[in-house]
Amino acid sequence: MFLQGQKVGKYQIIRSLGSGGFGSVYLAKDSWLNIEVAIKVPHKQTTELFKMLKEPRLQAALNHPNIVRMLSAEKRENVFFMVMEYVDGGTLEDVLDEKKIVGLKIASDYILQISDAVDHAHANKIIHRDLRPSNIMLTSANQIKITDFGTSAWLHNAPYASTRIGSPPYMAPEQFMGKATHRSDIYSIGCIFYEMLLGRPPIYDPDPFKILEKAQKGKITPPRIKNNRIPKEIDTIIMRCLASETEKRFASASEIIRCIGEYRGTDPVRTEMEDIRTRIKAREREKTGTCWNCRWPLPHKTTNCPRCGESNEAS
Repeated sequence: MFLQGQKVGKYQIIRSLGSGGFGSVYLAKDSWLNIEVAIKVPHKQTTELFKMLKEPRLQAALNHPNIVRMLSAEKRENVFFMVMEYVDGGTLEDVLDEKKIVGLKIASDYILQISDAVDHAHANKIIHRDLRPSNIMLTSANQIKITDFGTSAWLHNAPYASTRIGSPPYMAPEQFMGKATHRSDIYSIGCIFYEMLLGRPPIYDPDPFKILEKAQKGKITPPRIKNNRIPKEIDTIIMRCLASETEKRFASASEIIRCIGEYRGTDPVRTEMEDIRTRIKAREREKTGTCWNCRWPLPHKTTNCPRCGESNEAS
C-alpha cells in the first residue's frame, strides 16, 4: 500500500514491517515529533469511516504498559491508516520459532504481563478474541506488548460477542460457536502458556473442526504428563485456563496472576508485576538515551546534550 521513502502527511515511510490477514504494517518517522512509529493499513478499505474506526477506538480506550498504544487514526490520499507505538523487538511467535520452548521463569513472567494487560482490557469491557504468539510483541527489554485489536469486541450489555472469529489453535470451544466472552481470552492465555513450555499449542490440527471437537471434549494432555519437570501448580493453572466449560476456568485474568504469585511465594501477588516492571526499567536505564530536544544519542550518564546543549535531567 505504501512504498519505502514515501511521504504520507507528516509520516516518512522507512520500511515494511510485515503483512497479515487484516493489514500491512510499516515503520515510519513522524517528522513533527521526530519519533519512529508503526503505521497499520487495513487491507479492506471502506468509505464507511465508523467501521474503520472500530479497531483504533478500541485500542485507544486502553492505557496499559503491556498494550501497544494507539496514537492516531488518519486518512490521506483516500487511504485509512492507524498510527501506533513502535515496538523495537519481534513477536513471541518469533521467539518460539527460534527456541521452540522457553524456561518456566520466562514463560510465567510473560504470562503475568499478558494477564495484567488482559485484566485491564476486561475491566474496560473489551475482549481481544485473538490472543496468540504472533499478536504479542516483545521489546528489546523483554517487555510484553499486546497488539492487533482488529478482532476485539466491546461487551457492554451483551453477554457475548456473536461473531465467530479468531485463530483455531487458540480459540475456546464457545468461540467457535460465536459466543466469545471474557473467559475465552483466559482459554487463549492457557494455550500460550502451554505452547511456551511444550513447543506447541494444546490442540494442534490443520482441521479446525477437529480442534473444536477435541476442545469440547476436553481432550487436552496435561503439560506435566508430557514434561514431568513442570510443577504441579503450573500444570493446574494451565489446565484450569483450558477447561472446556467456561464456568470451570478462572473468572478473571487477575486470578491467574494471583495463582502464579502463590506458586512463587509472593504476597501480595502484585509484587510480581512490580518486580518485572522494575527489571524492565533497570534494563532501559542501562541503554543509551536520546536528547528530548534534538533526539541526538546521549552518552551514558550524560545530562547535557553534546549537540544542542539542552539539559536532559529529570525535572
